Amino acid sequence: MIDLRRRRRAAASTIATRLRHYLSVLWALLFLVCFTAVGALQIQANEVNRLTLAIGPAVDANIQIRQAMADAETALHGYQLSRDPELLTLYGGAQARTMAALATLEDKLALARRDDDALHTGLEGRQRLAVKQWWAYVESAKQAVVRGERVDVPQGRVTFDRFRRTNAALGEHLETERNQSRSASRTTGAAGMAATIVATLAALVATFVLGRRAARSISRPIAELRGTVTRQREGEPGARAREDQGSLELRFLAADFNALTEQKLVLQQTQARGLSMHQLTFEIERAIRTATDTQQALDVLCAALGEGLGVDRVMANTVDADHQVLLGAQWHLPDLPQLGDIPDDLLAHIGGLAEELWLAEGFAARDDYLAPEVQSREQAQFFHRATGARAVIMVPIGLGDRVIGIIYVLMVHEPRGWTDSETGAVQQVAAFVARVIVEADYREHQSEYVERLERLDRQKSDFLATVSHELRTPLTSIGGYLELLQDGDAGELTVEQHRMLEVIDRNASRLRGLIEDLLVLNRIESGGLKVTIVPVSMRELITHTGQELSPLARSGVIELDIDAGSEEAIVQGDRGHLQRAVVNIVSNAIKFSRPGGVVTIRCTVDRGARRVVFTCQDRGIGIPADDQAKMFTRFYRASNATAQAIPGTGLGLAIVKQIVEDHGGELRLTSVEGEGTTVVMDLPLSAQAGTPGIDDGNDLH
Repeated sequence: MIDLRRRRRAAASTIATRLRHYLSVLWALLFLVCFTAVGALQIQANEVNRLTLAIGPAVDANIQIRQAMADAETALHGYQLSRDPELLTLYGGAQARTMAALATLEDKLALARRDDDALHTGLEGRQRLAVKQWWAYVESAKQAVVRGERVDVPQGRVTFDRFRRTNAALGEHLETERNQSRSASRTTGAAGMAATIVATLAALVATFVLGRRAARSISRPIAELRGTVTRQREGEPGARAREDQGSLELRFLAADFNALTEQKLVLQQTQARGLSMHQLTFEIERAIRTATDTQQALDVLCAALGEGLGVDRVMANTVDADHQVLLGAQWHLPDLPQLGDIPDDLLAHIGGLAEELWLAEGFAARDDYLAPEVQSREQAQFFHRATGARAVIMVPIGLGDRVIGIIYVLMVHEPRGWTDSETGAVQQVAAFVARVIVEADYREHQSEYVERLERLDRQKSDFLATVSHELRTPLTSIGGYLELLQDGDAGELTVEQHRMLEVIDRNASRLRGLIEDLLVLNRIESGGLKVTIVPVSMRELITHTGQELSPLARSGVIELDIDAGSEEAIVQGDRGHLQRAVVNIVSNAIKFSRPGGVVTIRCTVDRGARRVVFTCQDRGIGIPADDQAKMFTRFYRASNATAQAIPGTGLGLAIVKQIVEDHGGELRLTSVEGEGTTVVMDLPLSAQAGTPGIDDGNDLH
């Protein structure tokens, strides 16, 4: 078929070659028309020139000869009779005119002479001879007259009659020839015009025929190709263009179109196969999702892949880290036996191959195990003998960096070329079954994990409670003895000793606060903290907090600007917890403010949203942007606070956040490093807001 196409293409010519041929023919026809017209005009011009430049002047010259000779004969006869010398003068002029006319006649006859026309040449010669003979007679007559002798007049008449007859014959011949030339000129002109018209019509007809053939040779294959494209567009995928007609370019175009059609069909088949593989993987995943355990998932996988791919055998195994088989499943055609366990040495090789494929994110596929390049490998021969496989796809089952198992898709009866969609489908199924196996393992151990986490959480709570209790007891003793020493019960102390005791007191207070924060946080997270939900006046809490922290603010040269809000600022909650939250927020603001700074405290009521908003703003060191998202994490402290050695535990905001969220509120923090921090505690307004007798605090503002 390919050789036939090549021969057809070789026999065809290109459009450019055809057009060159058509143009060559048209140029030849045009040249023929031009040549015919020019030839006809040239022939006609030659006849006209011969008539006007030769024959016509020759006729006139012949007449002039006759007239000159007649004048000479008359003058001579008169002289003979009268002896008048004046007549000889006329005679001499006639002789000169005769000689000149003879020369002119000779020249014109030479122009008018043709190869086959000798008649007028003979007549012209006879006339010249007759003229010479008569003039010879005239000379002898003149001499006789001079001598007084008698002139032979009859001889002169005979000689002149001979001239007259010769002149008349030549005149008749020239007149006949002139009439013939005139007729020939008219005939030649008409023939030339007819020939030109015929040649022009022939050229037009040839141009029309050639143009139509050229148009048909180009347009008809294009129209048929367009019709083929239309048929394909209307749902006839098997339509093909003819490759045996038209120019070489059109034949190549038809061949390329047919090749493109074949590629399109192959692509459609590939897409259809890919779609079917996608549907197959979807159905397998849905079936595996309903499996109760890993073994059932492997059984479902093997059966679905075997039937969906139309193969002879499918096997799937899960292995441990040492490539020992944990679980296995098989599916095969009814005419095939069940395979036993894979030999250990082959399993080790396959396990190593599975790890390599998994790390390379690939698979192994063989189209024919009996191919020479495959049989040259010892492991391939071993695998063929163990399984009887002619073709195979091996895909590892893995997740992360862990190889869980491997899937084998086998052809036993014949070799098979595996498509990308088929290998991709097996890979997708392997990935899904890996997730199912991992999820099954996770579910199996989930209860154990939960139990261990709960046990660890209880141990953590017990540890914190024990540590806190064990730390509080010695701290109480330390505090008591410290108070005795400061009161002088053990004797008088120096100034330096008082300073040391103050340092001990400060650090003991810090340790006591840390222990208290740990206990509170532990109780909050464990849900063991006792709370009493009552209406709480935020105005009262803020006022008491300002009174409590005023000494701390004065020691740091910090000004407190407090607006405790209206009496309507009432929330439902535990008074002690809320008091701790407010104290932690304000004490942090004081601690991180610079000397001479101002801490602004505000409490507002949003009646429309029914919210109570507590705001505390300082103009201290601020918090770096990278640290702000972690400020509510336990034991986390801002990097600039740590760098400046500002004391703290990193538990205050974590406790505040937990308290606020337990009261149905929201805690927000905004800060700019070097400019200050704003903390907002947004709590729901109590339904009892505005009830008399709730607020019994004082307003510091």
